Amino acid sequence: MNSFDTALNAFMQSQIRFEELLQIARQTGQASEHDVLAAKKLLEVEYRAGRIPPQIYAALESELNDTTQIASAEDDAKTRLVEPKSEDATLVQTSPTSPPMTSAMNTESLLNGLNEAEPAEELTVGSIIKHRFVLQQLMGVGGMGMVFKATDLRKIEAQDKEPFVALKVLNQDFKTNPMALVSLQRETKRAQTLSHPNIIKVFDFDRDGGHVFMSMEYLEGKPLSRLIKDHPEGLAFKEAWPLIHAMADALRHAHKKNIVHSDFKPGNVFIDDSGEVRVLDFGIACAISRSDKDHQDATVFNARSLGAFTPSYASLEQLHNSDPDQRDDIYALACVSYEILTGKHPYGRLSAEKAQEVNLEVKPVAQLSRRQWKGLQKALAFEKEKRTATIDQFIAALGPRSTVFYGLWGAGIFAGALIAGNIYLGMMAPPTLVEAPKVTAQLSAEQKQKINDLLELASIHTDVGYLTAPTGSNAFWAYQEVLKIDPYNKAATNGIISIADTLEQQAWEAYERNDRAAALKKVQEGLEVYASHKGLLSLREKLRTSP
Repeated sequence: MNSFDTALNAFMQSQIRFEELLQIARQTGQASEHDVLAAKKLLEVEYRAGRIPPQIYAALESELNDTTQIASAEDDAKTRLVEPKSEDATLVQTSPTSPPMTSAMNTESLLNGLNEAEPAEELTVGSIIKHRFVLQQLMGVGGMGMVFKATDLRKIEAQDKEPFVALKVLNQDFKTNPMALVSLQRETKRAQTLSHPNIIKVFDFDRDGGHVFMSMEYLEGKPLSRLIKDHPEGLAFKEAWPLIHAMADALRHAHKKNIVHSDFKPGNVFIDDSGEVRVLDFGIACAISRSDKDHQDATVFNARSLGAFTPSYASLEQLHNSDPDQRDDIYALACVSYEILTGKHPYGRLSAEKAQEVNLEVKPVAQLSRRQWKGLQKALAFEKEKRTATIDQFIAALGPRSTVFYGLWGAGIFAGALIAGNIYLGMMAPPTLVEAPKVTAQLSAEQKQKINDLLELASIHTDVGYLTAPTGSNAFWAYQEVLKIDPYNKAATNGIISIADTLEQQAWEAYERNDRAAALKKVQEGLEVYASHKGLLSLREKLRTSP
């Protein structure tokens, strides 16, 4: 794979800027005739497949600086069916047999003045749309259009400190297609109704001369695809779960509105600089079939008729063009979740159809518990009948435990505010660890569940280093809560001993660094956890007597 091929792939995945791609194209144009011809051929194929807009194609073709003409494909329709070079690029097919538009939405005003034979003026940095939006930067290219960072002059007039917006502009190939216009207009309408902190805000849908565009909030940050690339071994669960949960919340909200995203993938998830997650690009979102035909979102237009999808994240049913189902999104979410946790796509970026054909099995995620892995595995099932049915079920299966878990976590933090002192001040008596009796107390199912949740909570606190702090939300606190329910619980007792052992090790490390103050602090912390720990008592004596 040459440098231009690699750069074009990276640009289509929003990993590099258009200016960087242009520079590489310029360098390739000065290379050997063989390299130039190869680059031109690749560019032609991607353009004919509808994955590169005319403006980008023209600019790159000019930079390649070669006049050799590439023969046209014999059958453009067949060319469009080829999977894109980037497995994460949305595949858009336009079919001559597409059904007539039956949407009740009026696109006549949008179509007026749009002449397919006369391409619109090329948009570049500095172009002004609607006498209002000044294009500042080309941020990326999607299946149906380009996305620009733009300055909103009205916000400038209002002295808004954040005058930037993002503009999605339809490609020349699609803007005169009424179905494509309906898709973008529907995206705007749906996104405006999907008011949720984890879904990008969409402002308006409009046309300026030959350009049809949608405006939305501009975010500083990076796509999830870049985060995954930066962590090839995956993220630890404690870091991954907030991202997964936020994405799931966004999709759950959409499903409650009777909407399926249909193209969920890392490239359609954005993480802003504050760490907040946004799901974007509901461009081919589909209304879920309902028996309630009078519902305002009853399906009168199916954006899937445009053939837009991403094979690596599309469910088997979506590949077979079945009716939209929220389990389509659950399959995609499971693929993305697996990728976050491992750095790898569960099926090696094969489509569900191909993975099923070769009977490919997913490698378990080592850091997940047996329960969590079964939950993720079920969400990755090829047949929807075997797949997790709802986002709520997905969250319950993959999350730290049950809904009780979150109550315990919050209760632990709240309890910390009510406790007059903490273990550092010695105002909570350390537990008395006693040998378990031969007869164990009978516990109710609710008590057993709470103990399991507390033990898992303690394990997570231990993983992140919250052994004895913060107050009311740490591993020691969780084990104490278990012992209140079952005073002879072996797992809790062993957990407390393990905390003391860890603190002893940390104290010895400080002692060997000749940091006696830090060593003594760790010893005292450990003895507040387990007062009769022999190793800690021995080290304390050594610290007291040694010069």
